[in-house]
Amino acid sequence: MNSFLKKIKNIINHFDMLERGEKVFVGISGGADSTALLISLCELGYEVGALHLNHCLRGEESMRDEEFCKSLCKKYSVDLIIKREDIARYAKRSKQSIETAAREIRYKFFESEAKGEKIATAHTASDIIETMIFHTVRGTGLTGLCAIPPVRDNIIRPLISCARADVEEYLNIKNESFVVDSTNFSNDYTRNKIRNKIIPVLKNINPQAEKAASELALRLRQDNDFLQRAAKEEFEKSRIGNGYNIDVFLKAHIAIRRRMLKMLCIQNGVKMSEFTSRHIEALENLIKNKNPSAKICLPNGLVAKRQYDIILIEIGKLNEKHEHNVIFIKDIMKNPLVSIKKRIELKKHKKNYVFYKTFNTFYIDYGTIDMQSCVLRSRKAGDKICLSEKGCTKTLKKLFIEKKIPSEERNSLAVIADKNGVIAVEGIGIDISRKPSGGEILEIGIKG
Repeated sequence: MNSFLKKIKNIINHFDMLERGEKVFVGISGGADSTALLISLCELGYEVGALHLNHCLRGEESMRDEEFCKSLCKKYSVDLIIKREDIARYAKRSKQSIETAAREIRYKFFESEAKGEKIATAHTASDIIETMIFHTVRGTGLTGLCAIPPVRDNIIRPLISCARADVEEYLNIKNESFVVDSTNFSNDYTRNKIRNKIIPVLKNINPQAEKAASELALRLRQDNDFLQRAAKEEFEKSRIGNGYNIDVFLKAHIAIRRRMLKMLCIQNGVKMSEFTSRHIEALENLIKNKNPSAKICLPNGLVAKRQYDIILIEIGKLNEKHEHNVIFIKDIMKNPLVSIKKRIELKKHKKNYVFYKTFNTFYIDYGTIDMQSCVLRSRKAGDKICLSEKGCTKTLKKLFIEKKIPSEERNSLAVIADKNGVIAVEGIGIDISRKPSGGEILEIGIKG
């Protein structure tokens, strides 16, 4: 067994990529990397199938690549599945770059044909260093610097520690040909600029630059895995019903907290393809915000909002309001079926009726009510109420804050008032000046 095959075998064993005799589908383009991958797995005795996606981007050259893959698979007795896709057309329709669209279609094709079996792709150490540079110049965190993982779900990368030079040397020894994509020589694509201009400079500084980058990526993945596990533990501690305890987030180290915030979004339906570092910054500010009812927009029509010491994510609008109609109590007394978003029950009791204090059923001194102006409505700016003889008059806004009633619920609470002021508030209580004192009593029951 030559050194290249030994290296592939060691990578497979080290990362538990394949069991002996396990079937694996190889994604092949006809280029040097995928050609070497297919041949090496066959030589190592694995059951190999092959998948080729013709991107239909380069006319006759694309057909040449397809024919080469057919010949290669026939030579090594490998079953080949071919799919043709107009990637340029798909990219335009889906408003994506050619590279992004090609990757999306390619992996969908691989997954549909593999049906849960292992899929081997031909990423090498050369791809790792290119990816690290690509992510660095665009702005990235630790996850981006980890580049391409050796294993992701059922995707395996047996060449991940091999440089492109190792691949070409192996094919030269085997006297095997491969095809070259002519667009690789064009610097119109960012990755080609990195490959053709930047990597040679780095290899001039250190001929083992690709190996060094591969080893760095491995160490960074180990560090990242540790931080992810720690963040998951803290995230699970923060759960409270449908929300999450902000204090747990704030006590966590920033490296853990940012991962927790990302987990918060992922688990609540935020698409990571539309999620950026700006959203993390906004979430940071939200949990540090002294406003107990602060909100921010997230992708996919979602809103992250703070409810005092809880953060949660739900579908909604930042300035969504809920108000019910102004209804005169006298109209409800005449017609209990009057249309209203709150169900109201009215009863009159004679004096000396024994009543029990609740927050949704109010017993009011009938003589204190101006029935011509008495209404059921939502709160208004400046509404005030005094709840006890020893207490002071407070605005509803201040009471809602003290009782930690979420801002989006405040407009839906029923307020009973007349021209002399607030009589009672759903969930809060009755104004002390309207308390029964021996006369007729009006019972108002509010049911949401």
